[in-house]
Amino acid sequence: MQNRYDIAFVGAGISAAYTLIHYISELEKQPANQPRRILALEKTGEFWTGVPYGQQSGNNPLIITAVKEFIPQQPERDHFIDWLKKNRNWFFENIEQKEGILSGKWHEEHRDALANGDWDDLFIPRYIFGLYIKAYVNEISDKAIEGGLIELSLKKGTVMDVQSFENQYEIQFQDASGSLFKIVTQKLVLAMGSPPNVGLGQSITNVEKSDTAYFTNIYEPSLDTNLTLICEELQKIDDPERRQVLIIGSNAGTLDTLYTLNNLPQAKGLIHKFIVLSPNGAFPHRITREKFQHNYVPQCLNDLAQQSSFTAKQILEAVQQDVAVASDRNLNIADIFPDISRSMINALDLLGEEEQRRFVATYAIEIGKLQRRAGWEYLEVVDGLVAEGRLEFLKGRFITYLSVENGGPGVEYMAGNPPEKKRLTESIGLVISCAGFQEVTTSSSELIQNLIRRKICIPNESKRGFVLNENFETAKNCYLMGPLVAGNLNKSLRVWHAESCSRIIHMSKKLAEVLVRNS
Repeated sequence: MQNRYDIAFVGAGISAAYTLIHYISELEKQPANQPRRILALEKTGEFWTGVPYGQQSGNNPLIITAVKEFIPQQPERDHFIDWLKKNRNWFFENIEQKEGILSGKWHEEHRDALANGDWDDLFIPRYIFGLYIKAYVNEISDKAIEGGLIELSLKKGTVMDVQSFENQYEIQFQDASGSLFKIVTQKLVLAMGSPPNVGLGQSITNVEKSDTAYFTNIYEPSLDTNLTLICEELQKIDDPERRQVLIIGSNAGTLDTLYTLNNLPQAKGLIHKFIVLSPNGAFPHRITREKFQHNYVPQCLNDLAQQSSFTAKQILEAVQQDVAVASDRNLNIADIFPDISRSMINALDLLGEEEQRRFVATYAIEIGKLQRRAGWEYLEVVDGLVAEGRLEFLKGRFITYLSVENGGPGVEYMAGNPPEKKRLTESIGLVISCAGFQEVTTSSSELIQNLIRRKICIPNESKRGFVLNENFETAKNCYLMGPLVAGNLNKSLRVWHAESCSRIIHMSKKLAEVLVRNS
């Protein structure tokens, strides 16, 4: 039957890409009698890159950690670097024709390293990895098709609903024209990435009547498109001091926004000030150019591990205490990150299963906030804006933006301990939401809602992912890969954060083995 497949991927970002790469590698060890029919469904039509590494992010954002940490595994990193060495001329020649203020500086500063193939310590433009992973998947899948291992179909469409019957799945998806189609698959791999971001939600009233522009997702339809629109909207404001940009959140999306806006020649001198509103009122810790020697020991964590019994909450408290000690000594948290992580894992391994589950579901995410890191090239832009008086941090949780028709202009937010409602009364010309992702239990995604409603997926305790067994199954023959694996503890998994490329590479190998073994 034309619309029947052995495996269907819902979402075709790097989670699907690496799963397919490893799946083909496993098939080569034990080829089947007939090719496996594989389908990949991707709503953007750009396969294998996902939002971070594809056209939606454009050519200028950088990876948040250096290459050696971005892909720490071997032989994966050597494979990537070999490709970089062979292909650097053509992809840099292409980007140099479109250089901005900061990207031009990046190429000039790293020219010798690029020429010498010294990639490990570079925070490279992310689109380069996107070019690589597309080429890698195409190469290995073409070979598998020629060898009779697989048949591969790629379809652009938005998956709306999934239904299970007799351990198979019927997928309903909508193509670009709005037409609905159904396909049936023996095995389903949910690789749809993170839930939608929190956005500005329904709390903003009369947005369509306001003279303030709103961007609820900086990557939709694409970062480059929105940068152009941001400049156009700000140019409409006659009073230079009213050209203030409020950014909600202080995560990687905010750093992308600041870096790329300051990279645009047409944005130079256009923005009076950035105001960044976030609960912690700070950006991630800086990964520095130079590695400093230190004699730091996470003593609180080490002492805790010597106790006869302790709890998951006590691990969080010990991390908080060790971070505070390091801060008092003016140590950079990014430099001591490996030391804290090792001691934290050592302590976690001593907990019983129930306390480990509590750690994964509740406390690990709080520790992650303390250990957020980003490369020096992004944070130098932030430092420059602060020094110029053009960036202000505001510590608090966004509630609503008040339009002129609703008693504004102004921004209401919660701040303080105990929290109380406050208002920012400065005139804001433009609002950008770079808030975090929605919890799966309250997600606006129709697909996520339907998966939960049909009990194909059950939210785990963290509310950041779905319950999995040791085979990555949410239900019989339905598998999960990518960020929604977060919050799981079972015989083969202990995952509280699943958005990094290195973690996806590691987990996708395990999933590929399961898919072949259970064929």
